[in-house]
Amino acid sequence: MAGAKSLTDRLKTARTVFEWACGAVLAAFTMLVLYSVMMRYFFNNPPMWGEDIPKLLFVWLSFVGGGLAYMLGYNIRMTSVVESMPRKVQIAVELAMRALTLVMLAVIVWYSIPIIELSMYRRVLATGLSDGWTYIALPIGAVLLAANEVVRMWLAVLGEHTDDDSSLHSGM
Repeated sequence: MAGAKSLTDRLKTARTVFEWACGAVLAAFTMLVLYSVMMRYFFNNPPMWGEDIPKLLFVWLSFVGGGLAYMLGYNIRMTSVVESMPRKVQIAVELAMRALTLVMLAVIVWYSIPIIELSMYRRVLATGLSDGWTYIALPIGAVLLAANEVVRMWLAVLGEHTDDDSSLHSGM
């Protein structure tokens, strides 16, 4: 199954990119918070953006990092009942669960669009950035989760190993 092998390799590459991106955002968040605290308490001169930029990074890290954690299989999953079923039933149950997850993620994206549209007109005073940048992280995280579900559904149809603790982890 060369197609599944290629898909697995691409998935590992994408995960590595997201791991590095989340690590960079976490490092930037930490440095900005440390800088802001130091400027506030030691020099009595806090930056105007000292709360807004770290909040924005934290929201992005939460949703995109949550999507990454789900891709890496760091989610709680009870599989004992499904694993006791025949293999074809296991695949059918897995596909049904993942399809329901896709429906839920589509609803999240659908209902987040009006919120983003409304918030794009508000500006954060300290930075001048649109407030929409805070809210757009939710649908992006949902799209990442949906992409993961589609890939795992495809691998299940191909008969490949799709457990969340599979060897698809990069560097683990």
